[in-house]
Amino acid sequence: MLIALAKKERLLDRKEKMPHFDLAQSRRTCLIAGHSDLRIKAESTPENLRIIFNVNERDLHFQDQWLAILKRLVVLQLGHWQVSPTHHIGVQDESFLAGGLKTQKLLKYLSLRGISSITSLPESIRELVSLEILDLKACHNLENLPDGVASLQKLAHLDVSECYLMESLPKGLHNLTSLQVLKGFIIGNSQKTVIRLEHLPNLNTLKRLSIHMGSEATIQKDDFDKLKDLPKVKCLKISWGKVAVLRSVSFTPELQELDLEGIPDKNMAGWLTSSQLTELETLYIKGGKLSNLSSNGELWKVKYLVLKYTKMPKIINEETLKPMFPWLQYVKKVKWVTSVKQEVEFEWP
Repeated sequence: MLIALAKKERLLDRKEKMPHFDLAQSRRTCLIAGHSDLRIKAESTPENLRIIFNVNERDLHFQDQWLAILKRLVVLQLGHWQVSPTHHIGVQDESFLAGGLKTQKLLKYLSLRGISSITSLPESIRELVSLEILDLKACHNLENLPDGVASLQKLAHLDVSECYLMESLPKGLHNLTSLQVLKGFIIGNSQKTVIRLEHLPNLNTLKRLSIHMGSEATIQKDDFDKLKDLPKVKCLKISWGKVAVLRSVSFTPELQELDLEGIPDKNMAGWLTSSQLTELETLYIKGGKLSNLSSNGELWKVKYLVLKYTKMPKIINEETLKPMFPWLQYVKKVKWVTSVKQEVEFEWP
């Protein structure tokens, strides 16, 4: 049905089965590797273009001022959309953003995901007054965000996860009252991190949060106790970039999904208890040293359990898990086979 609709709307070339856009009539276009006819050119791109989507182009080349003339853009997806750790995009010159962002008063969605050559964003990003989604995931050379990001009052989704050179989010970010998704909240050392967990309770609309402890992270004793003051957060991820033992974590009682990556402990931590996570339905555990799920005989209400690249024993199945997870409906255990290939060890049902 989708193909039929695409043909009807003249979005799909019938012979080559490739997206097709008539720029004389369409307000959408896309970037496709090997199709230079679809490249965006300043002299031929119509000013009323609303959507630009990168399908699979990995080497981006833009002429000067091409973005500045597109004053009616709503969606600008230059980054990749595939879920792949090996998929990276390069841009010849990141300066096209500096002048171009000033004119984007209607832009609601901006994705630079996986563009590894971007090291910074211009302060002119504050001009994106309509921006709701900013996706910067896996921009591996991005070192910081400008303070202008904190002035984007309509921003609801910010993803800076896997931006490992960043040491802090910008000052004032906790005043974005529309923010619902924050991925990649960074805990660095006490001198460089200007916004910490204690500031997050101001984000009273936040529903999804992921936290990364950097290699220089300084953890205060009660830092993670502030999580209980985020009552609307339903999904939480905590990842370790260094061996940092958390002595205390207080979760919001409404938490439904928990993702723990790189746990440095072999046994379940004292703060990881079913009595504190009474509404938890989904538990992800990825990597780390955890090899034992036993938690002092407590019963978990978890329905969905996913174990990836862990130290868990091979003999783990629904029979061994049911005594601890009596409401379990699905379990999956995945291991690495090679550096780029994984294998499902066990899946039930």
